[in-house]
Amino acid sequence: MDEHRPTPPTTATNPFLSGNFAPVEAETTCLDLEVHGRIPEGLDGRFLRIGPNPIGPVDPLRFHWFLGTGMAHGLRLRGCRAEWYRSRFVLSAKAAEALGRAPIPGPGAGRRDGEVNTHFTTAAGKLYALVEAGNLPVELDEELESVARSDFGGTLEAGFTAHPRYDPATGVQHAIVYEPGLPVRYLTLDAAGRAATVARIDLPRTPMIHDVAFTASSIVVLDLPVTFQPEAARTDRPWLWDERKAARVGLLPRAGDVGRLRWFEAPRCFVFHFLNAYDDGDRTIVDVVRHPRMFATVQAGPGEGLPALARWTLDRSSGRLVEAILDERGPEFPRINGAFAGRPYRFGYTARSSMSAHPHGYIAHRRPDVDAGPAIKHDLERHSSEVHDYGPGRVTLEPVFVPRPDARAEDDGWILSYVYDAGRDQSDVVILDARDFGGDPVATIRLPVRVPYGFHGGWVPDGSPIPPVA
Repeated sequence: MDEHRPTPPTTATNPFLSGNFAPVEAETTCLDLEVHGRIPEGLDGRFLRIGPNPIGPVDPLRFHWFLGTGMAHGLRLRGCRAEWYRSRFVLSAKAAEALGRAPIPGPGAGRRDGEVNTHFTTAAGKLYALVEAGNLPVELDEELESVARSDFGGTLEAGFTAHPRYDPATGVQHAIVYEPGLPVRYLTLDAAGRAATVARIDLPRTPMIHDVAFTASSIVVLDLPVTFQPEAARTDRPWLWDERKAARVGLLPRAGDVGRLRWFEAPRCFVFHFLNAYDDGDRTIVDVVRHPRMFATVQAGPGEGLPALARWTLDRSSGRLVEAILDERGPEFPRINGAFAGRPYRFGYTARSSMSAHPHGYIAHRRPDVDAGPAIKHDLERHSSEVHDYGPGRVTLEPVFVPRPDARAEDDGWILSYVYDAGRDQSDVVILDARDFGGDPVATIRLPVRVPYGFHGGWVPDGSPIPPVA
C-alpha cells in the first residue's frame, strides 16, 4: 500500500472535522484487496466516491462540511476480483500548492480553480469531478489523477453543477446551475461533451439548487428558502435559511421557454435531492427528500431536523401541489435504476447515514426507532420498504444501483455501498443483491483505510458511455 501524507488540518471544535467526517491524511493505493464472498460476474468497472478532504490548517469556526479539497476514491472490479483501491486529491490551485505539485492546466485560473468535491460525470469518454456554485469540473484519468480543468471545450460559459441527471431517452444530461451574480441557468451536456445554455431564470437572492429532475415534458426547478446571504454567514459558505422566502417548485418546458415556466407553492422546507419525477396525465409526480429547515441555527453543515421522503403531486390543471410523506426515518442520498429516470418507476434506494449521523444534527432530533447506518429499499407501488442493516457500528454511504447485464426487471441488479466500520475505523465496499435486499451481502471488499462521510459517487462500467449519475 502506497501513501502520500500532507499536513493534517486542525480539527478541534467542529464536529464536521472529527470522527468519520474528518479528512484522511493520505492518498492511498492498494492492490488485490481481500474479498469475503464472491464478486458477481459481469460487474466490471470502477465504483467511485468523492467528498471534501481539507489539506493543511483550517479555521474550525469557519469551516463548512461542503468545503475543502476534494478526494476521489475508487475501487476497480474486474473478472470477479477487486484489483485496486485508490484515493487521490482533486487538484485545486490551493491543493496543488499545498502538496508541492504543479498546478493542473485549463481555463478559469484565478477565478474558477477552487475546490471540486461533490460528484462525478462522464462525457465523450472522459471522467469529471464536479462541484456547484462556480468552480469548473476537473478531468480525472483512469486512476483518478487530476488532468485538467474543463469548460467542455469552451461551451460552458461559467460554472457547472454538482448534480446533473442523465436522460436515457435522449442521451443528454440536464443541469440547473447557480452562483452569485448570475441568473440560474438550465443547461444540457451532450454525449460529445458539449454544454448548451437552454434557459436563464432570474430568481431573487440566488437560491441554493443542488439537484435537478426531469420528466418527458418538463425540467423541475426548485426555489426554496436557502439563499446567498454573505452578510449573515458565520462560515465560509454563505447559503443560509431565509426567513423572508417562501418555497416553490417550477415546471420549465424542456425547450427552455421561461415565459411558460409554471410555479407551484410548496411546503416550506429544503431539498437537496430528488428521487425521481415523471408525468402522469395532468399531474406531475415529484419525489424528494425534504428537510424541515437547513442552515438556520447550524451553519457548518446539515443539522436542522430529520429528513423525510415525500411525494409532491403537482396538478397542472388546478395549479396546486399536494404532499404525501412516504418515509420519515431520516432517508437521504436517494438513488434509482437510472434507466427509469424521468418515467414511472417502482423502486428507490436511500441511506440513513452521514447527515443523520451528525452528533449535533439530526441524531439529536431522531425518533427512538431511527438509527444511522442501514440502507432502505422503497417499493413505491406497494407503499412498503425493506431495510438492510450492515451491522453494529457500520454506516452505509450512498447506495448505488447497478443493473445486471441483460436485466429485465427494474430491481434486477446490485446495490454497491461504501460502508464505514467504526469498530475497525476502516471502510468496506458491500455488494447486495437488490432483489434480496435484506439478505446477506453477495460480497464484502475490505479497504485498508476509511472513506469519510462525503457526498456522491457512482458506477462507471467498462466500455459504457452512460454517466455515473443518478
